[in-house]
Amino acid sequence: MPFTITVAQRKGGAGKTTLCCQLTACLIARGLAVGAVDMDDQRSFTRWAETRKRRYGELDFDIETSNGYAVGSSVRRSRAADIVIIDTPPSVEPGVTRAIGLADLVIAPLQLTPLDLDASLPTAKAIGRARVDALFVINRAPPRARVADRIRSEIRRQGLPTASVELGSRAAFAESIADGLGVVESERSGKAAAEIIALTDEICRRAKTARAAA
Repeated sequence: MPFTITVAQRKGGAGKTTLCCQLTACLIARGLAVGAVDMDDQRSFTRWAETRKRRYGELDFDIETSNGYAVGSSVRRSRAADIVIIDTPPSVEPGVTRAIGLADLVIAPLQLTPLDLDASLPTAKAIGRARVDALFVINRAPPRARVADRIRSEIRRQGLPTASVELGSRAAFAESIADGLGVVESERSGKAAAEIIALTDEICRRAKTARAAA
């Protein structure tokens, strides 16, 4: 079975789909076979894939839409992939918790505001109940702000496992998505690409460790 990543966050607007698209593009650039499952009713992940297909003439990864009841079947149909990425709606309803339980790794994007942190705690509890590996990825991090430093301290106090890299608030992320690309394709030498590459490095190390232990 492929290494399965569920991107989950109860807070809407946290950047789940953007992260799914950016990771997909980065993994493809490494020559990995990617399977994707879009559980969000907005289908933004699917629309990005459609834009990508129009750009290249064919799609370089497999994606299907699903719901919480069928997500397990969707993952099983992606068994030829190296990695499967599941994009979920902003909730901790049973369908999302099912996708969390299927994951080898749950990634939860988190912005550095008190409201975003509070809204993230139900996601953290759902991950804890599922007993799966997790990474909270600080997203749209401001260059400097005292409130952001306070939230970082609170994240540590809450014991949330955080990625070693933070993603900055960069227009390049959204601009690449609009073109059906990832920043590793649109601005390979940019800061946004460096951040996504570092995050993908961390994820791939975890996937390698998980496979070695299996």
